[in-house]
Amino acid sequence: MLSRVRWIIGILIVFLHLSPGPVAGQNRKGLEGPELRTEERFLAAIESPDEPEVAKGEVLKSLPVKGGYTVIPLPAFSYTRNESYWVGALVPILRANDKEELEDIFAPQYLHNRFVGETFSLNYYGYRNETIQYRAIAAFATKVERHFELGFRNTGAGGGRYILAAEGNWFKDAFTRFFGIGNSTPEQNESTYTDREANVRLSAGINLWQNFSILWTERYRDVRVEDGVIPNLPQTKLRFPTVEGIDGAQIFGHRLTFLYDNRDNLLTPRKGTYVSHYWELANNLHTRESDRWVRFALDARHLVPHADERGVFVARLLIDKVFSHDIPFYEQPMLGGENTLRGFGLNRFINANLYLINLEERVRVYEKRIFDNPIELEAAPFLDIGRVNNQFLRRLTRTQFNPGAGIRVLSRPNVVGRIDAAYGKDGTNVFVGLDYPF
Repeated sequence: MLSRVRWIIGILIVFLHLSPGPVAGQNRKGLEGPELRTEERFLAAIESPDEPEVAKGEVLKSLPVKGGYTVIPLPAFSYTRNESYWVGALVPILRANDKEELEDIFAPQYLHNRFVGETFSLNYYGYRNETIQYRAIAAFATKVERHFELGFRNTGAGGGRYILAAEGNWFKDAFTRFFGIGNSTPEQNESTYTDREANVRLSAGINLWQNFSILWTERYRDVRVEDGVIPNLPQTKLRFPTVEGIDGAQIFGHRLTFLYDNRDNLLTPRKGTYVSHYWELANNLHTRESDRWVRFALDARHLVPHADERGVFVARLLIDKVFSHDIPFYEQPMLGGENTLRGFGLNRFINANLYLINLEERVRVYEKRIFDNPIELEAAPFLDIGRVNNQFLRRLTRTQFNPGAGIRVLSRPNVVGRIDAAYGKDGTNVFVGLDYPF
């Protein structure tokens, strides 16, 4: 998906991180007020492979601003197994008011990819105060890929008690892969398709305590499976003509999320605990028969600093399960990609249940002040352990083990650029991009 990018400027932004000003209405004296903790919890709750743009806006907010307009041209680059490389340029244009408070970010971007050609996009983020934010994204590639998105959120409604959000998008992702259902699907089964989707999501939440929130989300998802762009791979519709969901789906879901988060920072945490647990009832409106299922997910993460915080040990447990049969394959739990099993491409394994354990040691090996800001270099050996199956807590054999190592460049509190390399049964995978994996 075009929005997944391709904000691949992480390491470069690090070296340009020059004492950013606050957004409109933000207190200059500190960044730890209850409103900002509310915003961080909301960002964590919606963070998913389908919704990366809000977090990327947080990175652009870290750029330096003065009164009027500030223009910062930046080269852009990323690489993933499924998409190959992207190379181009991003030109953030930041508009501040007379108080040097950031109000608008315009970010035109050009990227080249050998499969979809030239991509042109315009990204907008608006900040009218520290709790109300807007975003609009339009992207167009010369071959297949498209992306249009609108979003709004208010994390301080009702005097900071409530959270409100609305977002919608329409896109074509030309790089999607499908290998079949199950943990033992061979690499030779790889097929390609274009994922064409329309999504609408409405969320409302309440902050019960400083670190605990409850969110209710209504979502609509319309999916169509079209031909992919990878020339040496078979088309999914021809390779798997009978798999559930190949003819498309219209999903209507109702989700209740419980979120606890006491980490010291959303994007560059050193300590704390994050737990997200949700239940969702969904049904496919595309079929004539009653087609409903329940989904349960638990994502728990804990960070333990040690050695005077030169090292941080991070552990993560993810459990995801659907209760039903004949569920479209793109609505089932998935493993693979830069944030789960890093030895594989995105969504390599699909089935009704998954478990995942990520273990990572983040060791600060170098630190230097550049433009009066501390820049850190981390080495990060890791081990990813997980598998999918169709019976929960059974048949735990053939678990996938992905050892690997990463290099991270940080400018706290908002920017992480990373290169991760991991090994799995399909070979070695490398990812270049922004943000910690978890």
